[in-house]
Amino acid sequence: MKKVIICLLLTLLNLSLLSSQVIKIENGLSISSINSTKFNLLNDNLYTYSLLLGCDYLEHRYFYLSSGIGYIQKGGTDNIIQLDENTHPVNTIPIKGKWDYLHLNTSLRIRYPFEKSHLYLGAGLKADVLTSSTDNNKSYLSEGYKMASIIPGMKIEMGINREVKRLVIGVNASYLIDFKDAGKCILPIDGAHNKLRASNTLLLFTLGYRL
Repeated sequence: MKKVIICLLLTLLNLSLLSSQVIKIENGLSISSINSTKFNLLNDNLYTYSLLLGCDYLEHRYFYLSSGIGYIQKGGTDNIIQLDENTHPVNTIPIKGKWDYLHLNTSLRIRYPFEKSHLYLGAGLKADVLTSSTDNNKSYLSEGYKMASIIPGMKIEMGINREVKRLVIGVNASYLIDFKDAGKCILPIDGAHNKLRASNTLLLFTLGYRL
């Protein structure tokens, strides 16, 4: 399934490069957290920077395709409470887990044009390819969990674009839905592996150029 999604996305990206009508750069805020199946882990929000390059193509008055490739991070933050021999809390240790991904997406956008602007809603496929991990407690996360190398999924988005001569300026909000767990604990806990499911919300500023 994940290979099919990646091949489809790469094919659409190649098509978009050949028929691009708008090339663009999108960058801004990524809000991520982790949902854990066995216990709370990294379930507080992690705020990071995201950057994507993309293009819009096959434009019709009321719809068009949009594809992008770029960099995002998944992860979260948490606090570990240290206890003394009498199980009294003595210290709180903040931990942060971050995983870097190459992000690919293609979505169909339905738009409502007005004046030199348009509102849009979009949905499509995405894939996140793991490139590296950075956490501040490697023995607790990196050595204890095996992360998925590729996470296929779906992207749901909404936004607004405005054209000023050949420039395209806009804002975009999107939510990434993963079809696969981000990772799981190597050793089982109470007979089952603790699984990590990531959630991502992207709030991006768009700057494009109409060819």
